[in-house]
Amino acid sequence: MDDKSALKQRREERIQELLDYNQPRLDISKVSKGNQVVQELDPEVLWKKERNRLNGFNEEGRKNNFVSSFTWRLLVSGVLFGLIVGVYRLEQPLAVNVQQYITQSLNREMNFQAAEAWYVSHFGEAPTIIPSFKESQDNPQKVIASLSLIAPIQGNITMPYSVALQGIEITPNGDSNAKHPVKSVTTGRVIDVVTDSLAGKTLTIQHTGGMVAIYGHLDTSLKINDWVEAGDSLGVLSNATMEQTPFLYFAIQQAQEYIDPTEVMSFD
Repeated sequence: MDDKSALKQRREERIQELLDYNQPRLDISKVSKGNQVVQELDPEVLWKKERNRLNGFNEEGRKNNFVSSFTWRLLVSGVLFGLIVGVYRLEQPLAVNVQQYITQSLNREMNFQAAEAWYVSHFGEAPTIIPSFKESQDNPQKVIASLSLIAPIQGNITMPYSVALQGIEITPNGDSNAKHPVKSVTTGRVIDVVTDSLAGKTLTIQHTGGMVAIYGHLDTSLKINDWVEAGDSLGVLSNATMEQTPFLYFAIQQAQEYIDPTEVMSFD
């Protein structure tokens, strides 16, 4: 009888072992207080989370990266600004060259024709924004009218614009024997100086907006590559010919086309 009981007990223990073996095993580390089972995260989710953490793309890392990047940019901008201010306070030849380069860079016009050609070559046609620039380039008066121009001299127009003259002649107000200063209509750089024994000097200045202005019959000390601001004196009217009243020859060229200066500014 005892043998049968022992055999029965061993059989029951074996059956229990088999049942326990087929049941899912629980890790003690996955059981929290209250015997609640904590589900294990998907391995792919864990891998992506770890990758984002290492690459700095988690929310906290992204915020920290933005702050760090902004701080560095602000610091570099401050250093560059300080260097530029320092350069403009110096009067050394090297500093002057740097000043001219910075001024030229800030006043250099974007070549929209090249941008249009690039778009056409890559996409077959220009973007919708290009025609607006092209339209303004095709209408020089619209381009110049958008600029704030200062009259080079106040006076009467004694010779109006014509295709042959390509400009106008202005006789200044006041005493003809006085020195009459001539002003730059806007910011620009002297690109040509021509001296004539009878007519004095003629300045050709490349202004902003692609505009070129010609100032004739001047007595000036400006040289090629000299920079002028709007309203700066270019010199005075030349009195080389004492037999006639001094006058200013003034012409404007936009996109290699001469236009009437009276259409874009007042000389009264």
